[in-house]
Amino acid sequence: MPKAVKPRKGKSTVIETPCPEFRFENGLRKVLPYKQTYLAQVKQRWVNRTVPEVFASEMPRRCTQSMIVEAMKRGDVLVNDNIVSPDYILKGGESLRSNNCHRHEPPVPDILIRVIDQTKDYVVFDKPHGVTVHPNELSFFNTALEILRRDHDIPTYMHAINRLDAVTSGVVIFANVADTAIRERFQPPSSSDTTDMELNSLVQKEYVCRVVGEFSAEPLVVSEPILPQGGKVTIDPAGKPSETRFERIWFDSASNTSLVRCHLKTGRQHQIRLHVAHLQHPIANDKLYNPDYRNDWAQGNPNATASGETRFYPVDIPPECQPYMPYYITPETPCYKCKEEEEALNIPNPNNMKIWLRAIRYQGPDWKFEVDMPDWADPKVLE
Repeated sequence: MPKAVKPRKGKSTVIETPCPEFRFENGLRKVLPYKQTYLAQVKQRWVNRTVPEVFASEMPRRCTQSMIVEAMKRGDVLVNDNIVSPDYILKGGESLRSNNCHRHEPPVPDILIRVIDQTKDYVVFDKPHGVTVHPNELSFFNTALEILRRDHDIPTYMHAINRLDAVTSGVVIFANVADTAIRERFQPPSSSDTTDMELNSLVQKEYVCRVVGEFSAEPLVVSEPILPQGGKVTIDPAGKPSETRFERIWFDSASNTSLVRCHLKTGRQHQIRLHVAHLQHPIANDKLYNPDYRNDWAQGNPNATASGETRFYPVDIPPECQPYMPYYITPETPCYKCKEEEEALNIPNPNNMKIWLRAIRYQGPDWKFEVDMPDWADPKVLE
């Protein structure tokens, strides 16, 4: 039986989660296609518009107006749980229900998630590369949170204390954030007298990365501000204060790479990746911030986007050709991803789902969690 999730006011919410079927092959963990139901309250900007207009403008990678017209005729898109005409004008206070939305999820590397420590209040684990921490626009079941719930039966009240990029591996903590004492143990509370950097100094975060070139033999501190804007993250004077301290572990002239230890004073998105790139020593296999690697990689991956990012896909790709975005199947728009999988086309390589960046230690005043150094910390290990 699918489980029901209580909808949150004003949010687009998954209200029925089916029982997934998995397939393990080619080093990948795959979720077989499934149908999902969503519920959303009509937002103010949707009022006085038709349902097909709203869907096509809000979710251009999921559907077109013609798809939604057909879905409404089939009863797969409802207003206040009723079938209405595609010309129906939405009003404030109404709800939109989207039934039988066809979903594929990106496969992830078939790597065991190793639990480091577990109590009734928290679970600490070694997140593999290629796996997102929690559900997002593209993935639900193939995320660390849902895999742990399925394979280790962790309670539903546990949520992420820290997050890592999908391509990054290492220490992640899930905890009962509803319990103030537990939350504040791992995330000390801020006050008017506490800066971000002072607050983060209470929790030590240590990473290692392997970068291009001969990194400085002397410790370096980078304090460039980081600004998330328009789906991208950049170094910008208008950004938030950020600080990373770097120490070189070794330099290997044969591969022209250095292994670097990184201590985070703050925890901004892509902080280490941006700061080493700012030093002209990007992570060697980082498709976003190492232009040389991105160009070489893109030549062998014709389906790559211009930025090298493969997690999300451009709006200008038609919905029926989006590899993993959920959408509505009609006879005119069959699922080309289903056909691809039947013919074993465009199978991703799990080795391309990682970068040489790993969170090896998280430590607080009365706790410490560590994982082993990665295999690529050996200079002889190359892609």
